[in-house]
Amino acid sequence: MIKASHDGNPSPGIRPFTVVLQSERLSIATLPDALPFQTLEVDHWEAVFKKLSSFRPGCLLVDFDNDRDQTLTTVRKFADQGIRFSIVGLTADRSRRTLHQALRHGFVDLVPHPIESRLLIEAVQEAFQADAAGPDSLCTLRSGFGRLTPKEREVLPQLLLGIPSRRLAGKLNVSYQTIDRHRKRVIEKMNVDNMTELAMKLYRQY
Repeated sequence: MIKASHDGNPSPGIRPFTVVLQSERLSIATLPDALPFQTLEVDHWEAVFKKLSSFRPGCLLVDFDNDRDQTLTTVRKFADQGIRFSIVGLTADRSRRTLHQALRHGFVDLVPHPIESRLLIEAVQEAFQADAAGPDSLCTLRSGFGRLTPKEREVLPQLLLGIPSRRLAGKLNVSYQTIDRHRKRVIEKMNVDNMTELAMKLYRQY
């Protein structure tokens, strides 16, 4: 297996879990029996985000061969908002190009199909470690995003660019006081002192 390298371990007493994004070939029913971690199943990406925003390290398991372009587009869309997942992909295509494509988009590993229990467990454990690594772990940042409203998530990328409140307000056709409120609430919910600190935390993960 080709893996991304990460340092870190889930905190003692916190039980990591895996979210399975359901597809025709992938579901809890198709996984090997007696896996040593909790597994939940969802059928759309917004549910993935909600499940993996719970202050617990987690891993996303997806079928990398199922509508791959759309999967990568969705991963990029979340990443553009600062939201990243520790992802393990399932694939029947073990070419080097496919492996590198997955790693470039933040996947921790690809597991061959048909699934071998040992390889899946190793990849998921690696993803748990990646998700919990460091003081500003993917899990911690993602959980902060989970506290934001949809509107706060929408304006955050532009706030991170340092666009002045009045200019951003004109662009979005709202008052600058509304933008200032969004900025204040994002700072509070993400547990930072200012947007510069938040940008440093997010970009440090890339």
